[in-house]
Formats: sequence, C-alpha cells, structure tokens
Amino acid sequence: MQRRAQVFIDQQMAQKIVDRAMKITGVNVNVMDHRGVIIGSGDPQRIDKLHEGALHVLSSQSEVDIARDQEGRLSGVRGGVNLPIRSSGDIIGVVGITGEPEEVRRYADLVVMTAELIVEQAALTAEVQWDSRQRESVLLRLIEGGPSDSLFDERLARLQLDMSLPRVVVVLELVQASGGADLPLAHLQQLQQQLQQPAAASADTLLAITTARQIVMLVPVVLGGADATTGSASNQRWDSALLRRQLDVRFRPLQQHGTVQYRACVGDYFAGADGLARSYRTALKTLDVTRTQVPPGSLSFATGFALDLLLFDAAQGWAGQHLLQEYDSFLAQDKNGTLQKTLETYLAENMDLARTSARLHIHRNTLRYRLDKIGAALKLDLGSVDQLLQLFVTLRLYSLTQAGRSKAGAAR
Repeated sequence: MQRRAQVFIDQQMAQKIVDRAMKITGVNVNVMDHRGVIIGSGDPQRIDKLHEGALHVLSSQSEVDIARDQEGRLSGVRGGVNLPIRSSGDIIGVVGITGEPEEVRRYADLVVMTAELIVEQAALTAEVQWDSRQRESVLLRLIEGGPSDSLFDERLARLQLDMSLPRVVVVLELVQASGGADLPLAHLQQLQQQLQQPAAASADTLLAITTARQIVMLVPVVLGGADATTGSASNQRWDSALLRRQLDVRFRPLQQHGTVQYRACVGDYFAGADGLARSYRTALKTLDVTRTQVPPGSLSFATGFALDLLLFDAAQGWAGQHLLQEYDSFLAQDKNGTLQKTLETYLAENMDLARTSARLHIHRNTLRYRLDKIGAALKLDLGSVDQLLQLFVTLRLYSLTQAGRSKAGAAR
C-alpha cells in the first residue's frame, strides 16, 4: 500500500494556519516547525525564534501547557497551550495559542483541526502535482522511445497506468491568435488542465507540455482487427472516426478561447515497444506538412496525408534536394513570375489549353510559347507522362518545404 510523502510546514503554510486560527480565537497564535522554530505568528517579531515549549511538545509528542507565571523559565515562550500538528500519524510541527491555558484550551481542538486540515490540503495538492510530474515524465520517456527498465516499470505501477492499452499520439500546437506568439506558461498550463476535464478524458490518457507552444497527448484507441492482407498485429486498424468524435469533445474548451489559435495532429497507431515514439514522429511531421494546407482549429490525421508525409521525407534526401534546386533555378530565371503563374494555372486547369488561355486572358499560341519556355527551363518534356509526374512531385515538394524555409528565414 502506498504511503503519502512526508509533508513539512513552510512559512507560507504556517502563516495561513495562524491567520485562520486567529480569526477563530481572537488571540495570538504561533506555528513552530519540526525543529521548534517559530515560522508563523500573529506577532511578526517572534518569527525565526526558537520556542522551547515546542521542543517539549516534539519530544513528548503531547500537549504542553505554560502558565503565565512560568513564561520566564523557557526561552521564546509565553503562556498558553502548545499542541502537536500531525500528518499521516507523524508530528510535523506545533501550534501554540497564547493566553492562560484554562482560558484558551477551549479553542485547542478547533485550532489543531484547522491546522491539520490545511496541512492535509497541502499534502493532497503536493501529491496531485507529484503525480502530474510523474505522468509527464512517463510521457516524455515513451515518445522518446528506448528500452524499458525496472525503475520505469515501477513508475508505471505507481501511477497505475495500463501500458497494454493501444494508444496514439496527438500533438497540439497552441499560439496566440493575434501574431502567433507563444502563450504565457500559466495560460498553457490552464489549457492543459481544461483538456483533462471532460468526461471523455480517460484516466489512461497522458498529457504533457513539451515546448512553449506544444502539448502532447497519449490517447487510448479502439483497435478493429488485424490487416486483412498480412494479418500482422503491427498493422492493426483502429477506429479513427471514434477518436475524432472524442477529440472534438476535448477540444471544445480551446474553441471558446478567442485569444488562442490551435492545430491538432494525430499520429498513426504502431504496435510494439517503440510504437508511441513512431506515432509521435508521424504526428510531428503531419503538423509540418499541414501547416500551410489546413486552417487553424483543424484536426488532422497522419493517415490522411500519407503522400505528403512520403514526399516530406523525400525532400531531405539527395533526389528531393536536386528537384528543389532545379525548381529554384527556374524561379530565379522567371523574374516577374509570369512563367510560374502560367504553370500553376495550366496544372490547375488539368492541362486544358483552352481553359488555361481563357483564364490567363492570352492567346493559345502565347500559352504554347510559355509552356515551351517552362519545359526548357526545367529541362522537362511536358508532353511526357513520366516527366509530368516529376513536375507534380517537384511542385508538391516545393509547397511542403515553403513553411520550413519561411520559418528558418524568420529565425535569421
């Protein structure tokens, strides 16, 4: 059976006890820590002084009364009643009520109860915060990947997290609606708490703030059986429609914040020890490829952008870089952007010469001339299906990498 961590009374908590108790009693109250030092008092001049009466309480573990005529016998002590403050059966401090013992003893039980309730509340708050930090630590470990160990397994058991549940990673990007700047940390933490409130928020869902503008969620999903072709457990399908409905409920609080702009991306499901790390990477890449394609407030699934994710990976290799360099060279030659606009219109009109000419308000012969120039600049035969496919891939790569280029340029 787990035992709550030991709580110590600090000055802020001690003064809170004093202020509440003095409202009840109308007389001075002192609170001493586990060393017998006064850390809270209605008389500020007594703070940080040793209270010998408290030392007697701590050693005897029982009430100690000091009559008015005995004040001078003990250092830092005035007449009154001194009682232990307990937490989980342990004495963690002492509360003293100043006055004649016979007069102030009637407040004793009420003052001790007040002190212990405040301590209990602080202990519960500390435990909740500890659990939250531990859950965040578990989440970060899972999305980073790597082998498990006994300490990590013990942490999972302590948090009562069932890691046999299938989960996917959801990445939330949150920024200020005006200007796109980072949110203050306190605001981000408030949003995190709101995301944990709905009834749909299972206790098995983990949430953590991972960057100044990002919250990551590990959300349980419902599997729908193995892939019909391979029968492999690693290719199990999952109910993305159900998850979309659940996330729509979760994200309603975000939609009510007019000052917050968000995007949410869901990674695919992967079985195995590194499944959540792979899901996290696909969610992050989906965020990158959808930033210029979908409006804020959207929920995007990696499975819906498989082609773009494939091309996004290819853009980092030699072949992708070669295609992008060729297109950059073409743009450099197209000083006024006429050829780029012509090409984009031609493709948008499904390579129909008549519609393209009409939309551009040019003669068909002028269009043919421009298309010949485009083909020469790109070293492509626009009449070849294979080379047209290469052109489509190049344009898609260019579109996908523009957001990253703009971000890098702004950073410089």
